[in-house]
Amino acid sequence: MSIAYLIAVALQATAGGVVVENVPQIGIATRHARCIVRQVGVAPADEAARASKVQEAVRGCRAFIENDFTQGRVMVGDRPVNRRWWGRMQATLDAVEADVAAAIATEKQYKIIWELPDGARVDAYAAPEPLTRIRLLTVPL
Repeated sequence: MSIAYLIAVALQATAGGVVVENVPQIGIATRHARCIVRQVGVAPADEAARASKVQEAVRGCRAFIENDFTQGRVMVGDRPVNRRWWGRMQATLDAVEADVAAAIATEKQYKIIWELPDGARVDAYAAPEPLTRIRLLTVPL
């Protein structure tokens, strides 16, 4: 492992991440976080420009996921989620947005990884099954 990666992991450990314990929400929360970091790309060096780019990405990704819900494309199993379930998902999406925005603090490109219940960290979607709980972490590349 590179020293930069170890430092990034250590810094992220203090930054928190977002715990997702509802299995159907894991994929939705992960896709939302990944959308944000992809839209940001390489964060600008200027703090104001970086904050603006992050907020633009958050708005765009939130509009995208809300549209998916409205169109009935957010599914649990083989059924679209209902408004009540989606209402509970809002707190998770808000937490993801706040955490990703806080983690994008330097002129770098970022990615989303999972911290598993045993403390292991893996690339998103590269975890052994079955998952019941993960912590979404935003780390610099």
